[in-house]
Parts: sequence; C-alpha cells; structure tokens
Amino acid sequence: MPAIHERYSEELRSEFDYLSTWLPNSPIELGDVGRLHRDRFERVTSLAELGMPYEERVRERGVDLEYSSAASIDIAEVGAAAPAMAQISVSFTRRHGIVFQARACRISEIADRAELGRRVLERSRTADWPAGQVVITEVVTTGPAVVLISQQQDARVDLEADLTAVAGVLPLASLSVGLNVIRSKGIGVKVIAPDGLTPLFRVSGVRRRLLGGEAFGNRGTAATPQGGGGAGDHVFAELTYEDLGV
Repeated sequence: MPAIHERYSEELRSEFDYLSTWLPNSPIELGDVGRLHRDRFERVTSLAELGMPYEERVRERGVDLEYSSAASIDIAEVGAAAPAMAQISVSFTRRHGIVFQARACRISEIADRAELGRRVLERSRTADWPAGQVVITEVVTTGPAVVLISQQQDARVDLEADLTAVAGVLPLASLSVGLNVIRSKGIGVKVIAPDGLTPLFRVSGVRRRLLGGEAFGNRGTAATPQGGGGAGDHVFAELTYEDLGV
C-alpha cells in the first residue's frame, strides 16, 4: 500500500494536475531551485541566488479548491446561546482518506518560461546546471486552508467553531481561524492554516529528447526548437516525478 504522502500526492495531482508539497504546510517560493525526491521538493538554491532574474505573473482572481476522498463532512448546531456554536464532524471510510479545502487560491508563475529555458539550457551545456535539478515555475498560494488525512479506516475528527462564520461550500476552510479540535481518532495529518499554504506547484527542468535539437516546452505540448542537433539533445520542459525516475 502506498505511504500516506504518496497517496496524498497522487490524488491531488490527479484532481488538480499539480505536484503537491509535503508536508502540506512546507513553504516553497516561485523560482526555488532543487530536486524532487519521492513526492516532495528539496530546495537547494533559487534563481535569484544564481543570478537569473525573471518576471512574475500573478493571476489575482482567487478561486476556492476542494477535494475529499472516502470522507464525509457533517455540520450541526450544538449551542443555542449567542454566538451559537457549530460542531463539524469529519468521518473517514478508509485509511489515507483525504480532505483538502482552500479558499481564495491564487497562481503565481514565471512569465517568460521560454527565455528561462534558453538560459538554463546554456548552463546545462557548460555543466553549471546539475543533472536532475528543477526550478519551480508555478505556485498556488491559498487563503485559509485545512488538510486532514486519516491514518486508519474508521478515523474521525470533531471540531467546533462559531456558527455565524459558517458560509459557502468550504466550511472547514472558512472556519479555520477559530477552529478548535474537540476529539480526534486515527487522524494521521491535521493542518489548519488560517494564514494559508503553498500546497501546489509545477516545476521545469532539463531532460533528453529523442529527436531534433534543443527545445523548450511544457509537458504535453510541442516544444519550440532552439537549435540543431541529433539524438541525445536536451529540452527544458515541465517535469513530474516519473520524468525524473524518482
């Protein structure tokens, strides 16, 4: 059976098409440079520290993200006094069930990835860019967020918060500022982040291409040629754990 971090990474990637930080509250920044190791990113340096400036583009309009697997969420009023209190029960039906809720998510990305690719490939050809090294080219930053992962099949957590704050379709994330844990059984990971997380990201790096010259492109798209050459030349492109064999 996959480890808890492997299941989390696999399910969130399938749902959102992003790699995920582990632990979910691990900090990352756009332009960080490092390596992917078994469903996690290990920072080594950054583009700024390497003297490689870039422009950042931010998608300001925030969206709410929600994902749950093998879990049910119930909200019930448990107090009549003002302010009334709400009790939120989250029950899981299998081991490694996941609840992920995040409000007001924004995306930051490197604006000119083609230019970045050209400079990285130049460094790679002179051995100034180590094999397997990647750069974070896109980061999702959240508002209030909650991540729960069960450690056992019948896991459950009971939480309490001000009922007046319950709104919208993301009750846990909405309440994360005043969310208190009353009881917890069989919960492996519990992250309550009123100030937000950086839980999702994408990376690019150098890999070999089978035919043609050096190129820059995104995963799943045609690359733009940068020069001549035969088999064994390289491309700077969006990568996943499978691309790097980790």
